[in-house]
Amino acid sequence: MFSTIKGKILFAVIIVMGISTLVNIFSTHRDVGNAMLAAQQDSALNILHSLDLIIEGDYHNLLREKRSLTLLKRSQLKDTARIIASVFAGFAAKGNSREPLGLEHALAWLKTAPFDNVTYYIIDAQSKVTASSNRQVTPFLFKSLNDVKHRNIAKVMQFDNLSPRGDFAAFNLDQSQDNASVLAYFTPFSPWSLTIGVSVDISRIQALAEKQESQIISSLTDYTQGLKIAGSGFVYIFEKSGAVLVPHQASTSLAMRTRVNQLTGNLINDDIRHNASAEFSHFRYLPENPDKSDREMIAYCYYFKPFKWYISVIVPLQEIKLPAQRLVIRQSLIIVMMSLAGLLAIILVIGRIATPLQRLSSYARKIPKLDFSKPMEKSTPVDDLPEKYKDEVGDLAASFILMRHELSRNIQDLINITTARQHIESELGIAREIQMGMVPKTFPGLLEFDQIDLYATLQPAKEVGGDLYDFFRLDDDHVVFTLGDVSDKGVPAALFMVVTRTLIRVFSGKDVSPARMMTSINNVLSSDNPRTMFVTLIIGTLNIRTGQVIYANGGHNPPIITTRDGARFIESKKEPLVGAMPGMIYSDSTLTLSNGQGFMLYTDGVNEAMNKEGEPFSNQLMIDEVSKDRDLPSETIVLNLLERIRQHAGSASQSDDIAMLMIKFHK
Repeated sequence: MFSTIKGKILFAVIIVMGISTLVNIFSTHRDVGNAMLAAQQDSALNILHSLDLIIEGDYHNLLREKRSLTLLKRSQLKDTARIIASVFAGFAAKGNSREPLGLEHALAWLKTAPFDNVTYYIIDAQSKVTASSNRQVTPFLFKSLNDVKHRNIAKVMQFDNLSPRGDFAAFNLDQSQDNASVLAYFTPFSPWSLTIGVSVDISRIQALAEKQESQIISSLTDYTQGLKIAGSGFVYIFEKSGAVLVPHQASTSLAMRTRVNQLTGNLINDDIRHNASAEFSHFRYLPENPDKSDREMIAYCYYFKPFKWYISVIVPLQEIKLPAQRLVIRQSLIIVMMSLAGLLAIILVIGRIATPLQRLSSYARKIPKLDFSKPMEKSTPVDDLPEKYKDEVGDLAASFILMRHELSRNIQDLINITTARQHIESELGIAREIQMGMVPKTFPGLLEFDQIDLYATLQPAKEVGGDLYDFFRLDDDHVVFTLGDVSDKGVPAALFMVVTRTLIRVFSGKDVSPARMMTSINNVLSSDNPRTMFVTLIIGTLNIRTGQVIYANGGHNPPIITTRDGARFIESKKEPLVGAMPGMIYSDSTLTLSNGQGFMLYTDGVNEAMNKEGEPFSNQLMIDEVSKDRDLPSETIVLNLLERIRQHAGSASQSDDIAMLMIKFHK
């Protein structure tokens, strides 16, 4: 299957379609599921908000009514206490210093006072009840009672602890009865250091509040039963004690109170308590069902603090996911059908493309076996494809036909070019042999002088180059030496180098001054120079008796002198290039070599040799190498430097001609 382009395309299309289908199904399931979950969450939160508003409204109504009745009771108690205090004040004023007699008359009046539904208490400074309209009240009853604020009643009503405005307290007078709540008011009576207390039964207010709370629960039950929450979702409300308020069904209430959340191991009621807060929150639980029909549920819950109610909306998770699953199934079927239709269409298209490609491939395998040196055949199996297919396949077939014609023509041209190139390479090889044959190769060779140690080398960058060196005997006491670098490469530079060398030898016989020789050579080279070529050149003479060197420098690199201390450049005038302009005048420079000292010439192919990173060999490296070998023979110095240059260049090709000439003087 994978050996043909048709199979590869089909495989790629199947993979792409399969991945696209899976991604689409996955993303649809995820996005739709999340959307349904978010929608259901919004719905549940809306229900919680509505329940909160209903309960909050009913609670405030209950609170207002309870507060109104309580305020009425408080006003009644204050009025009663004020009357008693007023009568007591009258008796206290009459009795003056005879307090017991005045108090006795006041209590006698109090027993006959018509205070309907109000109980009075006369309490001394030690919180002992000395008189009361309730015969069941014992003298030290209040010492064991606490009010709803968890304050001890005896301390609250003690004369020394009361403010002039008095204080209220709500408590259960009879601990054996749940509905024996009273509201009491205590006010101090300073003349006799007593506390006047009055109380009224508020059990009816509590009963009324409980009745209204029951009505709130009943209305909540009716409201929640009318709600449709998913398929089988419901509202669940229970008190802090665990008593279930909504729903009222006994089976559901019992089940919710005793079921365990398999995800946490806690009772579901405990998880609701833990997650409920002033803000709306939710959690998931998996109940334990005896019938093994476990369904994961989501509970949205919050806590209504005034009533201490835990309110939650519970929805089965599967019922939220079910619409998403149905949508995914429908969409998956549509995607599969579309994929199959697309695959069928692609097979037809690929078949139309693959058939001509197979013909082109078959013909391409025959092309290497064709003999393009002979006339081409008139017709081929692919000639009709450009007319038959007006698309990229036709363009490819036309390209094949054009390639066949161009290949035949190029091979013929290549044969001709190869023949011509072989002829040129043969001639360049002969030219290299001639060029290398023109420079001296025996050292000192023709000089036959024992006083000097001379060695030179020439390494053209191409078959022939433009660098030159030469040396020859001028007379019994003098040797002429020269080294130059033509501005170009290849055959033109080699010819210019040959002319320069010939002129040096010609003018050396007429004048022994290197400067005058260079002046004459410059005039000859620049007089007829259509390519504007030039040469950097050093011409020098060495007196083998005295070691005196006279040389002229026409734009060339400075020479190097070696001594016992090392090697250094000879700073001298760098005069104009030779052959560039006529009429240039050159001057001689003079130095005298001592025993063992050397004089070295080189071209810029030495110090500018590049490696692969484009870093030059540099003048400093050249001086260091020559200085290191200063006591060695001239040949060793030159060859070591040449080897160091090759190591620096590495695999980089030689970019310029290299020429070096070294003379060491010995007395």
